[in-house]
Amino acid sequence: MRPTCTDCALKHLSQASILLAESRQGYPTHIRYAMGHLAEAGDELVKEYPKHAALVRAERKKLEEDPNYSPDFDGLMDVIDEECTVCELAGNPRSATCETKIESCVLQLKDDPQIDNPYAVCRSAIRCPP
Repeated sequence: MRPTCTDCALKHLSQASILLAESRQGYPTHIRYAMGHLAEAGDELVKEYPKHAALVRAERKKLEEDPNYSPDFDGLMDVIDEECTVCELAGNPRSATCETKIESCVLQLKDDPQIDNPYAVCRSAIRCPP
């Protein structure tokens, strides 16, 4: 079983969101890649956060059953991101500079009609140090 990495799980959820959007914009095979990233996100969580991994798996299974289903990526990311907040409370704060970069990125992408989840795109592109 791989070590738990909430940042990696968030990265995989972000990528799944992007690939699912692409699958609906003329790249139908990308849905398989999106499901693969959902599986990877669950694998990143299963050791220490099995309930979170089960939530991710449930969304993936719904997508497998119905290719038109839209997983709640924002909700999943919020739940997983809470684990980062717990980490912050334990004395491992995120860099304010990093958070500013993410917010700036989101502002630039929020009106782009081709991007369903600008926060996911920005979180996958900007790695915050632990």
